[in-house]
Amino acid sequence: MNYFEFRKKIEELPCFETKELRLILGSNFTSTTLVNLKNWINKGHLIMLRRGLYIVAEMKNKLDMMEFATKIYAPSYISMEMALNFYGIIPEAVFTVTSVTTRKTKKFATPVGNFSYQKIKKEAFGGFETKKTNGVSFNLALPEKAVVDFLYLNRNILNGGQQQFQGYRFNEDFKFDGKKLLKFAKAFENKKVLFLTNNFIKYYVAK
Repeated sequence: MNYFEFRKKIEELPCFETKELRLILGSNFTSTTLVNLKNWINKGHLIMLRRGLYIVAEMKNKLDMMEFATKIYAPSYISMEMALNFYGIIPEAVFTVTSVTTRKTKKFATPVGNFSYQKIKKEAFGGFETKKTNGVSFNLALPEKAVVDFLYLNRNILNGGQQQFQGYRFNEDFKFDGKKLLKFAKAFENKKVLFLTNNFIKYYVAK
């Protein structure tokens, strides 16, 4: 199988894993396929994001970085600064895709950008929805969950004060669901997180 034949078979998968190829190619997936993948990387047809995960080179600049996040390290969902920026909750540009996971904390520097994954407890893993663009599925936190994840993972440096919240320049016009914030905060079973969340709600109510 040459590259053009291969490309036609995976035309709906701009980002794919080796295990997906096994399903698509069936009996055509052989040891030679793995050799071909290496050769196509060397020729610039494919880009390897991590072991066993590839993208079609011509799609590199057509896909958003967020679309790769869930596949690079799973289970995970995009949250914290990246999700907050996506929703317009914070104004600063974010150049690392930040996600949370139930696995150990890890970072990846890839040809398409940098990805950071922070570990949270399994009981608090949730509050996200799955989106699909350009044929690629990825998980994205709901706005309220992105806020609570941010508070949890920064709990050691946050004091819950109004001045500190102002320093992060949270969008004052963004409408949060206070009940959702508290629900997600309680899932962490952490007094500091619940304290910070309540203060965050008070900060917004006071605006």
